[in-house]
Amino acid sequence: MKYAVYVEGQSEMLFVAYVLQEYSNYDPAKCGFLCINLTADDYERISFPKQGDMNSGDYYQIVNVNNDNLVVSKLKKDIPGLIAQGFNVIIGLKDVFGDLYGQLMKQKPEINREKIMEMHAAQMGAINADGFDCRLHFAIMEYEAWMLALIEQYVVSKEKNLRDLCQQLNININADPETDIYHPYPLVRKIFQACDEDYHKHGKESLSFLSTLKRDDYERLRRSEKCASFSKFLDSLLGGQCPVLP
Repeated sequence: MKYAVYVEGQSEMLFVAYVLQEYSNYDPAKCGFLCINLTADDYERISFPKQGDMNSGDYYQIVNVNNDNLVVSKLKKDIPGLIAQGFNVIIGLKDVFGDLYGQLMKQKPEINREKIMEMHAAQMGAINADGFDCRLHFAIMEYEAWMLALIEQYVVSKEKNLRDLCQQLNININADPETDIYHPYPLVRKIFQACDEDYHKHGKESLSFLSTLKRDDYERLRRSEKCASFSKFLDSLLGGQCPVLP
């Protein structure tokens, strides 16, 4: 199978690549992927991370569009070419948190499932894939919610205790980051800063986090009751049927 995956930023691009490496056990015969950085209409192939090629059992083209507002439009524009190149599934991943959601909510800082579904329906309608297998996933409320749910190994790698750290930072360690935290990014940044690093969604910072994670860590979250949007995205990414979205 050939998959095209469109994400809004570098952190998400690296996340997808690292997940694929872990789930394929770094086997290029089983899984290949190529990361592409999109600036305007310039598609730049990234040399790292990279695994396998189009002859791998499954192949993924991961495109970072560098803007949360461009995932839908760039994906839509590329559909005819992707179909011509033999891609079977197109997956988009974008945050809910942002200007559009703020406008829908009239700037109320609330997680509203009905508004999220309304936004998803409108954006899927705009894509209009005409029967092709195109899946638009939302990270609810943003990718950093998934980071919060997975961050323990990063904290342990810095020789700190997550429970103690969260108590110090007044973060509810038992919360579901998807349903209980409107804007997770500042909390992720606080944790990084408490570990003598910083987080601005850049590559080096993301690699510091992703390098601590193994397949078992992703599976624990995937099989838990937290971050349902994470589980749905992994199901799609790893060859499952399209789940009920968003």
